Amino acid sequence: MIKTELQNPPVNSFLGCCDPRAKLVGFFLLMPLLLSQPFTTPGGWVAPLFVGLALLGSRLKFRLLLQQLKRLRWLFFALIAFHAFLTPGEPLFAGFSHLSHEGAEAGAAYSMRLVLMISLSWILIRTTSHSQIVAGFRNIFGFLERMGLPLERGLALISFTLGRIPHLIHEAGMVREDLSHRLGSGRDKIGWLAAIYRMALAGEAMLFRLLRSAQAQEESLRARGISHGLPVILPVTGSLGWRDGVVLASSCVAFLISLQS
Repeated sequence: MIKTELQNPPVNSFLGCCDPRAKLVGFFLLMPLLLSQPFTTPGGWVAPLFVGLALLGSRLKFRLLLQQLKRLRWLFFALIAFHAFLTPGEPLFAGFSHLSHEGAEAGAAYSMRLVLMISLSWILIRTTSHSQIVAGFRNIFGFLERMGLPLERGLALISFTLGRIPHLIHEAGMVREDLSHRLGSGRDKIGWLAAIYRMALAGEAMLFRLLRSAQAQEESLRARGISHGLPVILPVTGSLGWRDGVVLASSCVAFLISLQS
């Protein structure tokens, strides 16, 4: 059930109906607020409020976001411990002066900012396809092409890479399933030499499958008379709607708040 929800985001949501240009500009305008607003002040809840509103507008389930953040829990713990060890100040625990109270607070604040940035990025990716994101980037930074920068080809490479990620995940699952049938489950207690051998076999099998897939794709393109398999980036057309105006106006308010902090 969770995999289906991850593959099929809610349709007809507020953010899902917004123009990708408005979502990208709003994302960039919200970043300064997430990075600069201190959480110890009364205005510190403004940044979580905007992220919460974005989650409501996306109609994505909160538990799915928590599952993504749970995978990074050790990163957050390491960030707090890193600041607690290296920041001088009052001891966090009596009789143990290696951890400071000020460092733990600073690490918790940085972890909270990271959580908000990851949450906002996850919402953007879940409500916007990779082709829409790349097309929105071309509209926003189209002036770079007039300066002589190969923006279109760079965005085509990015779009191709993002489009291949599901294929890579599928191939990795097939390799893992094949090795589990040949060598047994990876959960069995094995030595470190056997673990390295298993990893080497998995890497070799993954590389072989990717090369075979790339060769088949190249032969298919040549047979159709196509020189390369890079996608064509079409710019986003059409005017912005009222939803886009709401997103841009609220993002501008958030940006002004960040300037005052």
